[in-house]
Amino acid sequence: MTSTSCHRNRYLQGLTYFYNMVALLKTLILLIIATALAITALLVPAQIRSVDPTVVELAGANSSSVEDKIWEEINAAYVGPAQRFAAATGSQDPAQQTQIQLLLDQNPNFASSGGPNRDFEDLLKRSVTQRKSRAVIPQLLPRSERASLTESLSTSRNRNVTALLSIRDIAGLSRLHPASHAAGAPYDAGVLTLALLIEAGHFQPSLAQQIGNLATLAAGYNPEATIACEDLVIGTLSLGRQLDYTSLVSLAELTETLGDWSQMAALFRAQPDRIAENYTALRFSESPDTLYRYLAEQTETGNQDLDFALRHGPGAVSHLIHTEQPLFQASSIPGTVLSLLAPFRPQIFVEITLHNNTLGQALKFALLFLAGLAFAFAMGSAWRNSLGNTSTVSRSNPMVMARDILISFVVVLTIWTIFEPNILKSKESVSDSGPRIEFAVADSLQSIKSPVKSMQEINQVTLLVLALFFIIQLVIYSFCLIKIKEVSKQALSSDMKLKLLDNEENLFDFGLYVGLGGTVLSLILVAVGIVEASLMAAYASTLFGILFTAILKVMHLRPYRRQLILSADAA
Repeated sequence: MTSTSCHRNRYLQGLTYFYNMVALLKTLILLIIATALAITALLVPAQIRSVDPTVVELAGANSSSVEDKIWEEINAAYVGPAQRFAAATGSQDPAQQTQIQLLLDQNPNFASSGGPNRDFEDLLKRSVTQRKSRAVIPQLLPRSERASLTESLSTSRNRNVTALLSIRDIAGLSRLHPASHAAGAPYDAGVLTLALLIEAGHFQPSLAQQIGNLATLAAGYNPEATIACEDLVIGTLSLGRQLDYTSLVSLAELTETLGDWSQMAALFRAQPDRIAENYTALRFSESPDTLYRYLAEQTETGNQDLDFALRHGPGAVSHLIHTEQPLFQASSIPGTVLSLLAPFRPQIFVEITLHNNTLGQALKFALLFLAGLAFAFAMGSAWRNSLGNTSTVSRSNPMVMARDILISFVVVLTIWTIFEPNILKSKESVSDSGPRIEFAVADSLQSIKSPVKSMQEINQVTLLVLALFFIIQLVIYSFCLIKIKEVSKQALSSDMKLKLLDNEENLFDFGLYVGLGGTVLSLILVAVGIVEASLMAAYASTLFGILFTAILKVMHLRPYRRQLILSADAA
């Protein structure tokens, strides 16, 4: 009997060891699956508050290349635009530079006109000024140049040109002086430049007519029309003092509204050291309003991101500014991880994100959610293995399933936040009156503004933080319910079950501890500016902890303890 009992014990020990190894192997496999799914999700270049550089690169690769765009300008003998394209994109193709220099040697006036343009070249030929300027407005400032151009335009049959010439000596200007004034050369040069562009047909007919109607009203002493004409001339001066005539013509052909013209001028005034970059971006995007809004909103990284897109061509620029998001820049450790994974990224992931960013985000979320489920299953397997022969709750139990799903959401939010920290930055709302670009002087209110938002403000970041705290409390709540269920299934006396519940008292209070910790951590993160959420989100962590702990103890723990006490008394 002793020998049989000994063999039986060894058999049971071996069987237990086997089951433990199987459980351990199952846990490891689930963890490997979770890691593989998480890595696969990180290979999807879909972000919420930014756009991945690989997506911008692919957008550029699917359109004309920078070299092709420069050669298009060179083949048309548009020297000025070609030089600006090359300067903005960093292109240093010797063949291109040689061809540009050959065009300038054969046509010296191209240095001022920017390319073949009969109207402006005729003006240069009639010029008595020996020194030719590389920009339109400086070339027209001398009285003799303006007189020559006025004489040429005076014979025009274009009603809009005639209307512009009639406001050269208009009264009521507040920032400029009329042409007859000693300081009226800039205003006169701006008016004549507009007239020349309209005479040559470079503005759209509807826009040219709108300009002509404004000039007619201004000539009739309409104060509002006078101000509008002055604004239009100031915008023309801002562009014309930086660009040659051919480059200015190309922007005029892009202009659909007077607002577009003013926005392009605002860009050139705000960033006088980025003329080539802004000009090239305008030409590549063919959308002045979109580019203007992008740079107005992305004041911190807009120029850097735009330079990156410029090097990859028109498609890259258009995609970047239409997303209205900055380029994705991961922090040190996540950035290192992503750079190591980048060579293994399937091209299909990039193409999906490029054509439908929402679909890319959904794919990434699904992969992270599956990774979270695998992680939850692994933790559940390890938990059941650690309990040994103790009876556990079935995996089909609704609370166990809810716990696993909630853990998956926590995994999604945690990993996504770690690898895209910008998701915790609040997005400043843009004023309805239109964006204002102020790069030279920072807004004094902006410089002293606290990252703490008002208590009533609920933005996307606040909602995200609230959701995270709520899900964490749900996970803890589910764990506690499962623990109560496990104790109830034990084949023990009521007194012993009461002792086990007393032993788990800290677990039942864990939601309250986490809630208080979440509030303290949130206040610290808000104070140092890492997270830009309202104080409501921080205090909600404690509130959720109190509510869930109260619900657990009053609605679940107290009735079960009462039942056990009555059973123990009856026994």
